[in-house]
Amino acid sequence: MGKSDDKFTMTEPVEIGYERYAFRFSTSETDLIDFVSTLACVQHVTLLDEGGTALVEIDNEFDPDEAWHWVRTELEDELAAQLDDIWYEAVKWIL
Repeated sequence: MGKSDDKFTMTEPVEIGYERYAFRFSTSETDLIDFVSTLACVQHVTLLDEGGTALVEIDNEFDPDEAWHWVRTELEDELAAQLDDIWYEAVKWIL
């Protein structure tokens, strides 16, 4: 799925309890974990390790598959709005 594939991975949502769903989210960019935790469809984010792996619990008010797609779309949009590394280097060089 383009540029985002090397920035994060998401497993399919699975049931973790009675009508409770979650998915595993991995990234090397901790700001993306913070971003995911702000989305309305996310109930809770638990950091599983210091390497950037988290368990993302979906709010029960949302369909798990739709919430998963919502999170992925929001992350891809967020990443598309960020500058590539080459642009950061160019801005640093100019300043």
